[in-house]
Amino acid sequence: MNDYDLLVIGSGPGGQKAAVCAAKQKKKVLVIERELVGGACLHTGTIPSKALREAALQKADLDDLKTIMERTQHVIGDESIVIGAQLERNNIEYVHGTASFVGPHRIKIQTHNSSFEVNSQFILIATGTRPRHPSGVDFDDTCIFDSDTVLKMRIQPKKMLVIGAGVIGCEYASIYARLGISVYLADVRDQLLTSIDQEIVAALVRQFEKDKIQLLLGYDLKKLEKTKKNKLNELKIELFNKKTNETKHLEFDAILFCSGRIGNVESLNLKAVSVTADERGLIKVNKNYQTSVPHIYAVGDVIGFPALAASGAEQGRLAALHALNGKEVSFPATFPYGIYTIPEISSVGQQEADLKKNDVDYVVGIANYRELARGKIIDDENGFLKLLVDAETSKILGVHVIGTGATELIHIGQVAMAFDASAEFFVDNVFNYPTLAEAYKVAALNAMNKIRFRNEDHLCLIEPD
Repeated sequence: MNDYDLLVIGSGPGGQKAAVCAAKQKKKVLVIERELVGGACLHTGTIPSKALREAALQKADLDDLKTIMERTQHVIGDESIVIGAQLERNNIEYVHGTASFVGPHRIKIQTHNSSFEVNSQFILIATGTRPRHPSGVDFDDTCIFDSDTVLKMRIQPKKMLVIGAGVIGCEYASIYARLGISVYLADVRDQLLTSIDQEIVAALVRQFEKDKIQLLLGYDLKKLEKTKKNKLNELKIELFNKKTNETKHLEFDAILFCSGRIGNVESLNLKAVSVTADERGLIKVNKNYQTSVPHIYAVGDVIGFPALAASGAEQGRLAALHALNGKEVSFPATFPYGIYTIPEISSVGQQEADLKKNDVDYVVGIANYRELARGKIIDDENGFLKLLVDAETSKILGVHVIGTGATELIHIGQVAMAFDASAEFFVDNVFNYPTLAEAYKVAALNAMNKIRFRNEDHLCLIEPD
């Protein structure tokens, strides 16, 4: 007989939502967490990094870092209480310990002072990921950091190198530049954020240049030497560009590695149940989030893309529904993606590159923040919203935003696309004034005028472009 209906390993967004979904169906649920309730999202990732970003936007500096992080700890503490209370009121059992498979339905739990085993009908893995450490690098958390430990930095560096210009690297580069640090951003790749609309990326690069972020694209780290100078750490860095055969010798006070993440699977003893993880520690699942063993599920960052807190939470809910109800599930085909750089970026739907590749006939509607009264009021002259519109049907194919409130604004486009709305929907509706949301109307007018001009109609809808 099983001790539990569902056993969840990990209490981040995916594990938490799966547990609650099961409990709402009156199932007996156990959550096992080896670190802290809420997982990396709450304690080392999303919440603390966004708190630091808010401080940067408020023109704080690292001299105030202790105060900033104390405020962040209050947020983390309060959210931990909220999550704990949610587990408790739903009668979800919680154990602080490490879980490992003993058999297909059996899990060994090691706490700080005991070890015991339990059975469960279904098991869900939501153990998340951790920063990947390049070999031979001494992460001392004093001057050499990863994207988790950088939040422990207490001494303000004057000059900082960020290695890895993916989402996390770009976010931290923009944050620390605003906090008054001279930031260099290096990546072996020649382009930033290749999965993002390149017009948006070009605008981000322009802002990076204004913030004096030095981009070193195409450069790989060849040598890192740490020495002492006047009792302070000094890092001597050698970077090499394979294409140009150029070597750069630079010195920094601190270095932040954002070189990808790997799944937390080592302690799970997956071989006991013949579940495998790839070289990055990621577990393969089917559309219902089942591993190669049907009653064992996996969700969140440990299964790879899109590796978002929001997507992990929804995956956890869907996995629980399938496991306990046999319900075929489907993750939304259209969901928003947010990047918390300064300025922030968000997108939903298709990219221009994909539309061109698939020979889709489309037009682009643009609304620049500088043309909106609210944009002038908040002094954001560089942001813009971009609509991709089908030239034949006027259906909205994608929305891409950079600037203040981008991650909030995107949801309007998300809802419109979910209901198969056309650009005319925005033309024919009224928005509060002055708001950034009216960018949708402006961009829709821009797109529809282009469609009508292409059709040689020459009629403006309400006002000219």
